[in-house]
Amino acid sequence: MLAGVLATRRSSGTALTTSLVGIGAGAALVGWAPSYPLLIAAFTVYGVALGGVDASMNMQGVRVEALRGRSVMTGFHACWSVGGIVGAGYAALGLPLGVGLSVVAVVVVALAVASARHLAADAPGTQVDDLAAAATIPVPWRPVLLFGLVICLFYSADTGTGSWSAVYLQQALGAASWLVPLGYAAYQVGALVSRLLGDQLVRRVGAARVVAGGAFLGVVGFAVVLAAPVAVLAVPGFLVAGLGIAVIAPLAFAAVGAAVPPEAADAAIARMNIANYMGAILGGAVIGAVAQGGWLRVAFLVPLVLVAPILLLSRAFDGPRATRVG
Repeated sequence: MLAGVLATRRSSGTALTTSLVGIGAGAALVGWAPSYPLLIAAFTVYGVALGGVDASMNMQGVRVEALRGRSVMTGFHACWSVGGIVGAGYAALGLPLGVGLSVVAVVVVALAVASARHLAADAPGTQVDDLAAAATIPVPWRPVLLFGLVICLFYSADTGTGSWSAVYLQQALGAASWLVPLGYAAYQVGALVSRLLGDQLVRRVGAARVVAGGAFLGVVGFAVVLAAPVAVLAVPGFLVAGLGIAVIAPLAFAAVGAAVPPEAADAAIARMNIANYMGAILGGAVIGAVAQGGWLRVAFLVPLVLVAPILLLSRAFDGPRATRVG
């Protein structure tokens, strides 16, 4: 929400740069916090800044897509996936926590400051000078709620997979230790491939068909995970699920940006981004409740059920955005 106000008062580029500096500072503080209360404070700084990055990077992505006149959002989210892979590899180096996070902080802050002047300028007339007006700018709620529901459903399945895939393979299907991490790895590989190819598919067949096809593949993938009698057969299911649903989030952000007036786009994206965290909490909690209730073997029925409604909502992606993805 704060990112939406800052973007409207200044610019989405300013919101992104400020938020990136914030996550760098938050990460460094986490690494060196000398007490538990200060650790909580450091995570709070990091969390607020992370929410700002989530919102403002999608604001910038929508602006770049408008300037380019064609779909580019799934490619941007592919870079997000690459960043996760690079971060995991860096963490594997085993540097001391304070040192490792401080190095990351310096790199992130330096790149944020260096890239600030190269970010996309917001559309003319989309900023307001008065802070109160920025906080109360009218935003059409129908597209925010509609595409926010899609975001919530996606992140429920996505976070649930990240939190429970290894537990599922190990405890429900008796996977060997070397096989346990491969479920989520396969999911991430599928997500990366999907996002790298997603923009080309949108340009060919339109966002609505890509979202519908992605949701269908997600249902198929989670069905394979559920039906697999042994762990090695569940891994391809995670791959298919990632290949399907990973395009949904970037296309939802692009769709809401196109569905509201330019002056409301930043605020709409910021508000819709709340559904990201609602979905993350929902997915992990519901699957966890099923697992703790002794039903771990059918736990991945939850993401299957959550992804299925996106098939019905996919028609909404044939809105204003369809005029500029060719």
